[in-house]
Amino acid sequence: MTERMKRFIILLLLACGSSAFSQQKLEYHSIAGLKILGRSFPEQTLYHRFPDSLEKHLRKPVWSLSRNSAGIAIYFETNSTQIAAKWKTGGEVNFQHVAGTLVKGIDLYGLDGDKWYYAGIGRPSNGSHHESSMIKGLDGAKRQYLLYLPCYDTTDSLEIGIDENAILQPPSTPAIAASQPIVFYGTSILQGASAMRPGMAYPAILERRFQRETINLGFSGNGQLDSMLAVIMSTIDAACYVVDCGPNLSPEMAAARTLPFLKQLKKLKPSIPILLVANIDYPHARFNAAVAKKTQEVNAHFLDAFNAMKKEGYKGIYFIPSTGLIGDDGESTVDGVHMTDLGFYRMANAIEKQLRKILK
Repeated sequence: MTERMKRFIILLLLACGSSAFSQQKLEYHSIAGLKILGRSFPEQTLYHRFPDSLEKHLRKPVWSLSRNSAGIAIYFETNSTQIAAKWKTGGEVNFQHVAGTLVKGIDLYGLDGDKWYYAGIGRPSNGSHHESSMIKGLDGAKRQYLLYLPCYDTTDSLEIGIDENAILQPPSTPAIAASQPIVFYGTSILQGASAMRPGMAYPAILERRFQRETINLGFSGNGQLDSMLAVIMSTIDAACYVVDCGPNLSPEMAAARTLPFLKQLKKLKPSIPILLVANIDYPHARFNAAVAKKTQEVNAHFLDAFNAMKKEGYKGIYFIPSTGLIGDDGESTVDGVHMTDLGFYRMANAIEKQLRKILK
């Protein structure tokens, strides 16, 4: 072989990646036996957030949205040099202001040292059956991964593709604590709108930062402080309950429901702290007096409820105001209401500071 030919081969390997010449055969596996995070009733559900037994106790839209797999993640360990997936979603769900990768896509994170980093996205097809290679060219080291499921559709089935001789198992020394999750209850924002991918919803961001399981009880348009949600939340032995329902409440609803909801949750689980999150300051409110007034009134009722709880001697009640939640430059939303990835990053930063104090 001539020196010129040798140089050509070396350049070709560098350009294409040597793994392209040694990539192993892909083999798909069920997720049976792997850890599934983000389910409030793990013994009764697979990719749904509530079991069938709760249908008769919930308003119809809440029940329907509980079938979305928001916040649910497969937690596993593998030494594969590539990771792919096949999955099926249930409906023809599309939104003008939400990326398909959030609605139907899946999102892979890998653990490097003690921190989680984005590893790859599972791009959905136009139908309900999807297949996607998320990452190739891995070094074959055994590593922990989180695979977040779609936020705005059901997940009906899932298989993970790895090298045919690689391992696929629950993490041998889990970095994420599954006991006492942080439970979040709220609106479409909490459910994930409008992040680009499932791992950027702020409960998912905080799950990775705290190395602690989170439960996403975000229900688009329906985070309305329903009494039944307090009962459901109380069945979860949580580290903290985070209540973020402002955008779905009128001032009248906030006045009537906030204090009873907080008291009910505290009565059912008196030792678990509650963090009440203010309604975000919508960027367009500076130009729309009616929007500004509504937000101010909702937050005033939240603060009244918080102060009433403190005055009556309740312990473990916290309130985070709207100031600084999403920044004040107007660049955190896609439509004035729902967060971009930047908005979720800022929300996670603000809520993390408060949760660090609560959970220390």
